[in-house]
Amino acid sequence: MPVLAAAVLVAEGVSVVLVGSAALWLHGQPVPVGDADAVIEPSGQNLRRLGQVLDWLAFRPRAVPPVRAFPVLHLVSVTTSYGRIDCLLERGRVDWERLRQSAVRIPVADAGVLVAARAEVLALRRRFKGVTADG
Repeated sequence: MPVLAAAVLVAEGVSVVLVGSAALWLHGQPVPVGDADAVIEPSGQNLRRLGQVLDWLAFRPRAVPPVRAFPVLHLVSVTTSYGRIDCLLERGRVDWERLRQSAVRIPVADAGVLVAARAEVLALRRRFKGVTADG
């Protein structure tokens, strides 16, 4: 379950806000979850920690870009034993503060995962995928 990949990031000290179908699922909406979309807090320290965690969490660590590239990448997508996690780096640079302020903390496998407010998740889905909660 990709939601567990986000929980591992949080448990390992990476600041994220979960968005996408995984966030809707955690809000109780019956949607299929194909991956976990995590908006990453853009500080240098957090990006370094993200790189460390992805290096040991990824099936193919060599596929993880170097941390020095994170500040200019849109996203880093990693396949883990829990499923795929998309680390949304650009959304972190643009939307981190707004998403964090309205997020709620939901326990997932003993980690308190910040989950974007349902309205924020739906707005992002409409903006970037042209879909609603049902699509």
